[in-house]
Amino acid sequence: MSARPSITKKSITTLLILTGIVGTATVLLGGRLVTRWDDASAIGHHWRSLATRWGEPDCTAREIRLDTRESASRPTAQGGGLVIPHLELILVNPAPASGPSACNTHRAFVWSDDAAVDRHTRRVTVGDLRSIGMETRIAVDRSKPVKIVRIDSAGKVIKVDSVRPVFVTVLPD
Repeated sequence: MSARPSITKKSITTLLILTGIVGTATVLLGGRLVTRWDDASAIGHHWRSLATRWGEPDCTAREIRLDTRESASRPTAQGGGLVIPHLELILVNPAPASGPSACNTHRAFVWSDDAAVDRHTRRVTVGDLRSIGMETRIAVDRSKPVKIVRIDSAGKVIKVDSVRPVFVTVLPD
């Protein structure tokens, strides 16, 4: 009789341990899948639905391009130069996403987690740099993700890119 309770206790203990391991793995892997799935899940939805996930967009732009900008060449000990390419985010004719100076024809939106990018886009869309009419550029030190969302004519998301630019350039129209 005493053999049965010990088998039952061992079975319950083993079952609890396996349940804990499977539960922990599910939570960890599920969290990673949700994070990866989040940007792609926006495709096909109206861009306004993204505001509940990411907040209001920093700005819109007539065109957004990604380019590389090379650092200054530094001579090496062997006499050659080291040129390092850096990612540059180029915003053409940016405007606020909402409000009186928003542009309804823009099909590219910018959401940023980076404070320097946020400040610069605000200055060129509604701030002191809005009316200068010339190219502006900032360097971003260790940038946080910047999401570029492209929409179709109905306002549905067709593409989402997440980048970490080193330079942000604004080109007026």
